[in-house]
Amino acid sequence: MRDKHQQIAAVTVIGQENLPGELTGKKLACLPGPGPDPLIPWFHEKLEELIQNCLTAGCFMSARFSNPDKPGQNITIMIEPYIESEELIILGAGHIAKALAVLAELMKLKLTIIDDRPEFAVRERFPGAERVICSPYIKIAEFLNPGPRSYVVVVTQGHKSDLTCVREVMKYPVRYLGVIGSTRKTTLIKEKLREAGYGQNEIDNIYMPIGLDIGAKTPEEIAVSIAAELIKVRHGGLAASLSGDHPSQNANWSGGNPADLIKKAVEMAGRKIPAAVATIVDTQGSTPRKAGAHMIIERSGAVYGTVGGGQGETLVRAEALKIIRDGRPRLLKVDMNADIKDELEMICGGSIKVFIEPVGMFAGGFTAAGI
Repeated sequence: MRDKHQQIAAVTVIGQENLPGELTGKKLACLPGPGPDPLIPWFHEKLEELIQNCLTAGCFMSARFSNPDKPGQNITIMIEPYIESEELIILGAGHIAKALAVLAELMKLKLTIIDDRPEFAVRERFPGAERVICSPYIKIAEFLNPGPRSYVVVVTQGHKSDLTCVREVMKYPVRYLGVIGSTRKTTLIKEKLREAGYGQNEIDNIYMPIGLDIGAKTPEEIAVSIAAELIKVRHGGLAASLSGDHPSQNANWSGGNPADLIKKAVEMAGRKIPAAVATIVDTQGSTPRKAGAHMIIERSGAVYGTVGGGQGETLVRAEALKIIRDGRPRLLKVDMNADIKDELEMICGGSIKVFIEPVGMFAGGFTAAGI
């Protein structure tokens, strides 16, 4: 039995050229170091190093390998890390952040603090943090690559910087995104997100106002309220959040935790439900979602997760229905609309590559057999 703290990388073949057999869609669970006897030795020699890099960075990766001895033989894969460690990212370094940082250490969360004010983003204020960064919030992608083990708390000094942070963080499949603020302030942020083209389920999945309803008043009490909500999300508690119910608490959640969606795909495969899984494997330019985001599309029309919304997602859904019918996985390139712009001058006008596969490929989960 695998030790619960052991790191695993899930490898999926998403393309092949001039190789024998049907490998596209095959899956492999890999631990750091040498794996089982491989069917393609020249591929595995490079794969071991990439797996280690993926687990070290804790982020989604894709790569294309070529056979050095036989030009024209190529294999393309995507790798997703499944890592037990969790992190808390606090955007804003004021009084609430300072108190929350103490609780994060007690909760064994790796802590990163970011603030655009040099006098606040200092190590002395956050001695237990792994990183304390001074940077404009619009540039947080230069320092962060949050994923399904990331909790993000937005407690900046104003609604414009809060909105900037939310827009940046929503590009990633984080476990939790919470925003502090009054009802008026959070209503304004929701309106701005709707104007920018975000779906209602995506907006509703944000915890704002942040925290549990315990009547907190002081910065320290508010920090306790936020920490309690993180525990609720972590363990599936039932305490009332100030922001109300969330789609992530329901079966039809279309939120952004890839691990939850993959578990759902395995479950649906076991029940032989006609469906397809879409995974973003690469992005170019500005896109609403980054590599590693998943979406499940049922033949019935039900959808779980998102690859960015808009016309681009509509095209992915249409292609997924074809793949459900013919049972053949394939890559799809989608140009995203460049018509989303708001007062922060943010434009979504890039492109994404999406690997779409029948949910039946997840039958039995990830095998340990060699590729």
